[in-house]
Amino acid sequence: MARALELIISGLSLGGIYALLAFAMSLTISTTRVLNVAHGVFFVWGGAVFVILTQRLNLHPALSLLILTALFFGFALLFEWGIVRSLLGRSVHLLLTGSIMATFGLGLSMESALGYSWVTFVDPYPVFSSSLAMFPVTLGGVSLSGSRLVILAFVLLMVTGFHLFLQKTFLGKGARAMAQNFDGFLVIGLNPYRLSMILFTLAIVATAISGAFYVLAVPLNPYEGLPLTLKAFTVVILAGVGNLPATLVAGTVLGLAEVITSQFLGSVWAPAVSLTTLFLVLVFKPTGFFGKGVY
Repeated sequence: MARALELIISGLSLGGIYALLAFAMSLTISTTRVLNVAHGVFFVWGGAVFVILTQRLNLHPALSLLILTALFFGFALLFEWGIVRSLLGRSVHLLLTGSIMATFGLGLSMESALGYSWVTFVDPYPVFSSSLAMFPVTLGGVSLSGSRLVILAFVLLMVTGFHLFLQKTFLGKGARAMAQNFDGFLVIGLNPYRLSMILFTLAIVATAISGAFYVLAVPLNPYEGLPLTLKAFTVVILAGVGNLPATLVAGTVLGLAEVITSQFLGSVWAPAVSLTTLFLVLVFKPTGFFGKGVY
C-alpha cells in the first residue's frame, strides 16, 4: 500500500510537469501556429540555471527563482522578436515549416552550448539536480517525498493560474479568440504581435520555472531537451491543441505510465512509453482522445 501511494504521487507530479510543459506549447501552437521544437530545451536550461544559482552561487531559492524569471523573460522577448515575429503573417504551411526548422536549430545549439559549458566550467559529470533538502511528509504512517509534494503543489498552482488567465483576463480571452479565428481576431482590431509576445513570454518563463521545480526530484542532463519536447508533443496530441483540462489528464496518464513502467520493467523502458503512445495515437486516432481543443 505504501509503495503504491508513493508510485501514485511520483506519477502525478511527473505527469503534472508534463502537462504544464505540454500546455505551454499547446497555447502557442493554437494561437500563433508556431511549433517551438526548442520548448523542452528551455525546460532543461531552467533547471540548469536554478542549480547554478542555488548550489554554485549559494543564493536563496526564492531569489534564484526571481533571477531565473528575469533571465528567461529577456530571452523570451528575444525569441519572439527574432524568430516568431519574422514568421507571423505567412501562410500556415510556411509558418509551421519555418518554425520547426528555426527552433530545431536553436534547440540543438542551446543543447550543445549547455553541454559544453557545463562540463567545462561547472562539473565534468554532465548531470545536475537540486540538493535542496525536502523533508519527507508522513501521511497515515506512509512517508512521502517532500520534493514530489512540492512539485505537485506547484503544478496545481500553475494549472489554476493558466485557467484563470484564459477564462477571466482580457488577454486570455484574446488568446482564445486568436486560436479560434485569426482573421476575426484581426477584424476586431486586436494586435497579434503584442499578444504573441505576451504568450511566448508566459510560456517560456513558465517552462523554465517548471524545470527548476523538476530538478528538485529528478536529475536532468543537458541533452534531454528535445526528448522532453517530444513528450510534450505527445501530450498535446493526446489532449487536443489548446485543451487545458484534457492536457492535465493526458499528462497525468503519461506520467503514471512512465512511473509504472520504470518500476516493473526498468527505467530504460520509460522513454518508450511516450514514443509508443505517440505512434499509436497518430495511427488510430490522430485527432487525439479528447477531440478538438476547447480554448
